Amino acid sequence: MAAKKTTKKPARAKVAAPRAVLVGNSSYGLYIGYTSATDTEILKDKSVRLEKCRHVAYWCGKTGGITSLAAHGPCGPRAHESRVGSPVNGLVTGIVNVFDLTEEAIAAFATIAPK
Repeated sequence: MAAKKTTKKPARAKVAAPRAVLVGNSSYGLYIGYTSATDTEILKDKSVRLEKCRHVAYWCGKTGGITSLAAHGPCGPRAHESRVGSPVNGLVTGIVNVFDLTEEAIAAFATIAPK
């Protein structure tokens, strides 16, 4: 009787679940969106492809820094005055900063109508 051949299936590459990020670039400012790229990949290439990418032109918040924007999103009594663009999929180049968005920030950005 012939011996059974066993074949191993090739290992599938793990694809990271998309994460919400705030990225800053050297030319145009701040963007929020979702990416599966790691920080290492982004900083190596100085670019990132973002799904549901929105340009953050102006925001109102608890404090003025971009880390507070990543932590809280647009907030406070003037949050509705924030200017955040419509979502599109796109490539952002010249990346110099990458911050993970908190659940609070994601919820806050969701309340801002595209302008």
